[in-house]
Amino acid sequence: MTAAARKGLVAVGLLAPAALLFALLFLWPQFDLLLQSLGNPPPVSFASYTRFLGDSFYLATLGNSLLLGLCVTLVTLVLGFPLAFLLARSESRWAGLLLLLTTFPLWVSAVVRSFAWMVLFFRGGAVSRALQSTGLVAADFQLLGTFAGVVVALAQVLLPIMVITLFAVLRGVDRDLENAAMNLGATPATALWLVTFRLARGGIVAGSLLVFSLSVSAFATPSLVGGARGHFMAVTIYEQVLELLDWPFAAAIAAILLAISLAVALTYGYFLGENGPEEPRP
Repeated sequence: MTAAARKGLVAVGLLAPAALLFALLFLWPQFDLLLQSLGNPPPVSFASYTRFLGDSFYLATLGNSLLLGLCVTLVTLVLGFPLAFLLARSESRWAGLLLLLTTFPLWVSAVVRSFAWMVLFFRGGAVSRALQSTGLVAADFQLLGTFAGVVVALAQVLLPIMVITLFAVLRGVDRDLENAAMNLGATPATALWLVTFRLARGGIVAGSLLVFSLSVSAFATPSLVGGARGHFMAVTIYEQVLELLDWPFAAAIAAILLAISLAVALTYGYFLGENGPEEPRP
């Protein structure tokens, strides 16, 4: 046996346990989910998919979930990039502590966080009362049960993930490249765009993909903060499984949501791989 063959066998032996665990815990459940959606036991039927795609209510639910993922991703990116940049460029000895504090929402259960937002968003809550005091909304206005309330609550939950992802990338960007751009006449804002932003594009894509995937599949926050008027995919799956006991239709909805998430991930990866990181040109 050649040395290359022995190395190949060693590599296969090392990867086999992890591959087997991945197949048992991820691939097989997804395959079983697909079988359920197609009718298990046979005959094979696409009735669940036809029902979903032919019903405007479920299509609107899908649209709400995708719009929620897009809004939350934009909010966390706009808020997270400046924060991650400041933390990455900070030379204070407290920078590590500040980064740790940004992960604080992850220390608390999603259910507890959602109940806290429910208290703040209720008609007599602090946030709703503050908006009422401005005179821009009605006296009985409340954010609880609104799409905007779900976006705010979910963005607060997922902001640390965006910050941590961006921080790791921005930390590795050489400051000398920014200084070189400014020495050649670029303003700080131009250097930030031409150098830092482009070099951190991989982190932006990764953070956006993580936040989007978690947003469209979130259950606790949309269910509690959105209430009965919050029609989202994860909530609909829950209702079909536990309330209506329609498992094939719930499996079809889950399969559609999974397919969309995979399509978004592959699209992100394709465009990132096609374009690649561009060389900064100050």
